[in-house]
Amino acid sequence: MKSIIKFWQSMEPNHKKYFSVFLFFWALFALSNNGWDSSEGRYAYLVAEQIVKHGHLGFDVQPIPGVFVAAPNGRIYAAHEIGNALFLLPTAFLNFLIENILSNFISDKKLITIIQQFIVSFQGGVYSAITATTFFGILRVGFSLQVITSFLATLCLALTTYFWTYSRELYDTILSTTLLTLSFLFLLNYKQSNKWWHLVTSFILLGLGFITRISMILAIVTSFFYLILITKSVTKLTRRISIGLFTLLPFVLWQFWYNNLRTGIFYLSPVQTETYISTNSLDGNLIIGLGGLLLSPGKSIFIYAPLLILSVFLFYKFYREHKKEAMYVLVITVLWFLLHARLRNWYGAWGWGPRHIITILPIMFIPFAINIEYVLKNAKLKIYGTFLAGFGFIISLSSIISNWYFRLKLAEKNGMASDDFFIWSFWNSQAIDMLKAAIGNIYRIFTQSPPLEVAGTPAINSYCSNTVYIWANMMLYFGIPWYAIVFLVAPLLLIMYLSLRSILSRNIVSIDVN
Repeated sequence: MKSIIKFWQSMEPNHKKYFSVFLFFWALFALSNNGWDSSEGRYAYLVAEQIVKHGHLGFDVQPIPGVFVAAPNGRIYAAHEIGNALFLLPTAFLNFLIENILSNFISDKKLITIIQQFIVSFQGGVYSAITATTFFGILRVGFSLQVITSFLATLCLALTTYFWTYSRELYDTILSTTLLTLSFLFLLNYKQSNKWWHLVTSFILLGLGFITRISMILAIVTSFFYLILITKSVTKLTRRISIGLFTLLPFVLWQFWYNNLRTGIFYLSPVQTETYISTNSLDGNLIIGLGGLLLSPGKSIFIYAPLLILSVFLFYKFYREHKKEAMYVLVITVLWFLLHARLRNWYGAWGWGPRHIITILPIMFIPFAINIEYVLKNAKLKIYGTFLAGFGFIISLSSIISNWYFRLKLAEKNGMASDDFFIWSFWNSQAIDMLKAAIGNIYRIFTQSPPLEVAGTPAINSYCSNTVYIWANMMLYFGIPWYAIVFLVAPLLLIMYLSLRSILSRNIVSIDVN
């Protein structure tokens, strides 16, 4: 304990602020975590586990359930890219050690698996906490906002949008969000400091994003565009673009090799093959896709992140004050929406809200965030902002209380999972359905009403989905005493309190871009 206190006291005030922000959001997301990841990230974890245990990227066993494909060499490989699995390697190694230790005392392998999956489920919250801290840094470094203002805007991003819901997922888009947000922070640092390593770091992050999700090529294009905007000399521009391309080269070569290994064609990823054409083919109706992403009751981005409405209204003000950064936000937003609106499955199949758009959510949130003081000083905007933030918080909280995946399974059981109901119908849309679910769960807790049932759903999942879908409740179901759960929850609450006190302290520090 003394060493921790000494370390804390030795930290620079500026670094202490950032560390406090990270700890606050890490603890918040850990508290609201559900303890079990049901996203496609669990398949990336299988790859990480395979690498740790056997040193192989592929599997010999056929078939493997999930997002996997048979390669020309006869082995089975993940259809998704390698990035998420790479970042899961430390967790897989930790679980490998835990398995070796616990197997000496516990004969039930299922229990060991539950413990391992419990540990894995918290990694999405780590990604999200890093993203929130980075967003805080963008507001401080790139736009010179005060600590309190930056933290308030970050809190709005975290709690009034579906960012909160996805902090409980290991879906590779969450990692892409972290990598994109970090890359933009380093671009802003480079603009101010002109230090080459900031530029290299930005493109390393973009390269990691590219081998995590191919659509990140849009972020790469936008970053090169931003370099053009901030560079006046042709000589400097040539050097900067060359550095960016050279930095990206190893990631592109890896992707070519990995594609060839899995499909036999260096430029073709498995997600672009016939197997996944029903969701990933770019022959969808652009008008329907854009209309759905912007205006549909069930999948509109403005339902799941309502403060983005103010980002739209404040964009011109943002553009007048920060032209180059505004162009970055505009270009990546337009490209992202056009690409994903063109997909056959433009809303991302089974997910909470328009899941593909979560990657650029922090970037789209910037026009509102840097004008948050302006909003608070304007009577009308303050009313609108309060209403939108409140609505976003309620929708997000409902998705924490209940389980969107369970609700989709329930809708499918009742014949209500079609696009006509969940996307285009208002009263049966996903967001309204989740509000009904949360209210129903609260009523069920107080009245001890029987849970709704879906065939094939594990009992623990059904219980939590019908009450409160967080890990503390899951432990109660398993018979763990309440005081033991309090013992686990209390340190997280204490971390949040101490971090918040540090963030809100009047020790306002200068911005260090070096």
